[in-house]
Amino acid sequence: MNRMIERHCVVCVDDEPAILAALRRSLRRDPYDVLTTVSAGDALRWVCTREVSLVITDQRMPGMQGTELLAEVSRCSPSTARIILTAYPGDTAATPGLGRRLEVMISKPWDVGMLRGTIRGLLREREMDECQEDAAKPRSGSKEETP
Repeated sequence: MNRMIERHCVVCVDDEPAILAALRRSLRRDPYDVLTTVSAGDALRWVCTREVSLVITDQRMPGMQGTELLAEVSRCSPSTARIILTAYPGDTAATPGLGRRLEVMISKPWDVGMLRGTIRGLLREREMDECQEDAAKPRSGSKEETP
């Protein structure tokens, strides 16, 4: 299957603008369209209205915890990969649903190389899943041959 290579859209959510700037710097060498916001609501709107490959969110945010945001992202766009950042890993370790495929927890402060590698792996996994789904779909306009 020949698929045109497209840039992945990565949405970063944190209530601290300095963290968002650090995430943007961490990803500047990668071919991603990076959108940043301090609002979980903005992130959800983007996920529900455009093709978002990955959401990276802080756990402790006003209004909506990161795990709650990722649950909403999963409902709206199941194929969107999800990363939760936290300075308090014990807060999310026992959270139901965390650890499912395409969802990872990374402790703050993060190692840039590890973050970038994790993102590449999640996006590769997402692409493989999409290719398998595309291959399983019946081709429109094709007729089955009958003996």
